[in-house]
Amino acid sequence: MARTVVAWVTGLLLLAETLGVILLCLTLGTVVDNQTMSLAGTDPGLVVDATYVLAVVAGLFLALCATVALLCALRRRAPGRTGRVLLIVAAVLHGVLAALTFALTGPAVSVFLLVVLGLLVWLLLAENRAAGGQTGGDSGPASDADGDPAPAGPPGISPSTAP
Repeated sequence: MARTVVAWVTGLLLLAETLGVILLCLTLGTVVDNQTMSLAGTDPGLVVDATYVLAVVAGLFLALCATVALLCALRRRAPGRTGRVLLIVAAVLHGVLAALTFALTGPAVSVFLLVVLGLLVWLLLAENRAAGGQTGGDSGPASDADGDPAPAGPPGISPSTAP
């Protein structure tokens, strides 16, 4: 239950962050274009184009991370291997950006990034519970195709014939 709630909140926050990052990049690109600014003599048009490309790439990455989190919420399961790697990359990125934004802008933006980082880590590490309340994995007894418990002991030897 907790994983589902965390996955919903994480997905929605990542969608909000996606919109924020896209708007920030588009605003920065517009400002650079209007001011004809350059960085150490680079072409201002190149800087504007790079800012717009960053908006697209960052937006797609964050939207993909939000999609993985929302799919975890809908399926009530942990992300798969690819989704897990994607969320780990997002968590590391949020940690690095939180440290940089704290140094550059102060704690307001950094706290938001740290909250998203915490939610990503929680989503990745939360215990995977199945619908029956059992933990996922091979910790329970084995069963056959009909759902009946398999006999204990080595394969091929039934419990009644064991010495």
